[in-house]
Amino acid sequence: MTTLNAEVIINAPVAAVWEVVAHRFDRVGEWATVIAASAPTPGPPLVAQAPVAGRTCRTGIAMIPQVTERLVAYDEANHTLTYQAEDLPRVLGTARNQWHVSALDERRTRVSFDATIEVRGLVGQLTYLVLRLQLARTSTRFLHDLKHYVEQGQPSPRKQRQLRAPRR
Repeated sequence: MTTLNAEVIINAPVAAVWEVVAHRFDRVGEWATVIAASAPTPGPPLVAQAPVAGRTCRTGIAMIPQVTERLVAYDEANHTLTYQAEDLPRVLGTARNQWHVSALDERRTRVSFDATIEVRGLVGQLTYLVLRLQLARTSTRFLHDLKHYVEQGQPSPRKQRQLRAPRR
């Protein structure tokens, strides 16, 4: 099992950041370049207070072109949530991501996540080496996309180009 950690400071109040990260959890495809499109998963949330059960995302990752992520923990008061990926390729055991959104002051917020990925077998370990490099790059872009979206009120220029491009 291995972890990937990342964080960003966003120049916005914690409530504005939490609104995008948590209350609009299923709409990540509106602002994240690595997610071409997203939609809520059907059914009621599995955890109390969660705004949705989860999301299904069409990704920009060749190995995982589509993924369903279920909210498995949600804490509105402490601004934390955890989701777990479903229907992963056989070489991946589990993939879980825990987000923390915390106020630094009235106008700045820290957003961090701790992703845990478990691989299966030798093929999984080899595949993970390639996947980890891609995930490290995309997680940085993901957080920069979030920062731009919250601070500017619109998707990043990179995401806007993606949204304008014809669908393949």
